[in-house]
Amino acid sequence: MVTENQLNSLKNIYSLLTNISDFAHEWLNDLKLDDTSASHIDKLTIIMNIISDNCNCIEGDLDDIVIIVEENLKEYIFEKFAKDSEDDLAVNSENEINNN
Repeated sequence: MVTENQLNSLKNIYSLLTNISDFAHEWLNDLKLDDTSASHIDKLTIIMNIISDNCNCIEGDLDDIVIIVEENLKEYIFEKFAKDSEDDLAVNSENEINNN
């Protein structure tokens, strides 16, 4: 069983993940206090595999893993957003040059 604080942290992570993957909506909607830590560790391992080159199972207690995954996910989303913004800016600049 997860604690209330763990549940809130998992909600934050799964909410962030909805920016990247559709299956995160299902995880977010199915989140309950009576979930096992092991099931969430498996999901957090999947998240780390998606956002990094880390293909290993994550070991440790749920609280530590949540912190690691949340920080990595935030950094991944920030980098992805920054790259997408740079690409959009470059396209817009090129369109302005071509229109002149």
